[in-house]
Amino acid sequence: MFNKKQLMVTLQIIVAVLLGLEVAIPPNPYKMPLILSMVVLICLKHDIPNKIMETLMEWLFKWKGEDETR
Repeated sequence: MFNKKQLMVTLQIIVAVLLGLEVAIPPNPYKMPLILSMVVLICLKHDIPNKIMETLMEWLFKWKGEDETR
C-alpha cells in the first residue's frame, strides 16, 4: 500500500511528464490529464479529502442531534 509521501512523489513525476509533453506537442493533447493530475496533487497536498469528510461528519452529527431533540 502507498503512503501519502510516495503518492505525492508519484503524482509530481506524472505532472512533470505531462507538462513536458504539453510543451513539446503543439496542439495541446494532454491538457485534461494534466489539469486532473494537478487537481489531485493539490487536494492531496492540502489534505482536502479529510477536511471534507470532517466537515460532512460534523454537519451530519449536528443535524442528527438537532433532529433527535425535537
